[in-house]
Amino acid sequence: MARGRARTALAIGAISSRPAAAGTRVTAEVDGLPVWFESGDVALEAAPEAVASAFLLPALHFGDRLTLDQALDPVWSANAGRLVAIFHDWWRYPRLVPEAPTASLEADGAAPSSAGQSRPANSEPGAARPAEAASRGAVALFFSGGVDSFYSLLHGGRRPDLLVTVQGFDVALDDAPRMAAVERTLRAVGEAHGIRTAVVRTNLRDHPRVRALAWERAHGGALAAVGLLLGGEASEVWISSSIARHRERSWGSHWRTDPLFSSSRVGIRQIGMELRRTEKIPRIAGDPLARRHLRVCWENRASEGNCSRCAKCLITRLVLAGCGALEAFPVFEGKGTLAHDLDALPAYHDRLKSLTELSVNPRLDPDVRRATVALLKRSRHAHSLPVRARRALLGRVLRLAGARRS
Repeated sequence: MARGRARTALAIGAISSRPAAAGTRVTAEVDGLPVWFESGDVALEAAPEAVASAFLLPALHFGDRLTLDQALDPVWSANAGRLVAIFHDWWRYPRLVPEAPTASLEADGAAPSSAGQSRPANSEPGAARPAEAASRGAVALFFSGGVDSFYSLLHGGRRPDLLVTVQGFDVALDDAPRMAAVERTLRAVGEAHGIRTAVVRTNLRDHPRVRALAWERAHGGALAAVGLLLGGEASEVWISSSIARHRERSWGSHWRTDPLFSSSRVGIRQIGMELRRTEKIPRIAGDPLARRHLRVCWENRASEGNCSRCAKCLITRLVLAGCGALEAFPVFEGKGTLAHDLDALPAYHDRLKSLTELSVNPRLDPDVRRATVALLKRSRHAHSLPVRARRALLGRVLRLAGARRS
């Protein structure tokens, strides 16, 4: 959070929806700059709480209060207070609840939640709930083609009605080759399952306030923003969990916080937080579409698909090798290069429980198991207290040097 200055407001101006060359475009002025979302596949609604979801954390990060001229949904407003409390506990952000006129549920034509209704699965205890109709209508699933979204599609409990991917988040707006590959995956999977598909484009990440906040924190509100814009298409939006429920870690998209972005019109739900990602991989390994289309490489080292050498690609390859399925995935290099690529990785910086389990898997080839044990040893050293302390001290020195230069 910015220090040494008086608290100000981050203002969201009028939010409008209009036809555009790509279909529907929703635009808002935020801190004097235009932010837009558009899609040629689905109609987007000009929901003020969508833009507020995207900018709640960027405002708190600088110690600012989010303000809007347009009325906010009362369910979203009640949930926002709980979100602010969680963000305060996680990151010591100020407890600044957004300021805006509050619409009544009756005025919007939605039925208020009653105290006797059961809480939707995976929602935060005590959270204000979306309307009961949200659990009975169409479901949209954010689908990147990764492990988490494939698991949600195959094991989410029901077939979604809409698969949605976003250009402007992990794939940049000007990255046409990679986006074309992502869209091919989206359309192919949707067609195979008989599910509608949609691409939403946005310049949200180009806004200075969003750029200044680590995407690891900002992405939950950003996903919720797109979900809330889909109110005319779906009454429930699924976000695939990247943090298992038994693991308490502060993260932008989290099973505690994502449902709290719900409104009376759209319920936001997390799917799959009962398992770690390494536990999900064997459960999708037999699916023919996952084998042809799985995409896990967020570092974008390859021009279109998986690089097979970054940490995320390597752990996925390792799990697939451990369950005898790696050679069935043409989207990755095979086991012949796996030991060499593991040796080339300096360290694995996520939690080491999964890597520890993989290192003793008897189904791995001996050279792969040897490389896994060596990677685990290097990673434990990188996670050790002296190494982390030196790294933190160096980072502080570099930040102070940069501040003096500026």
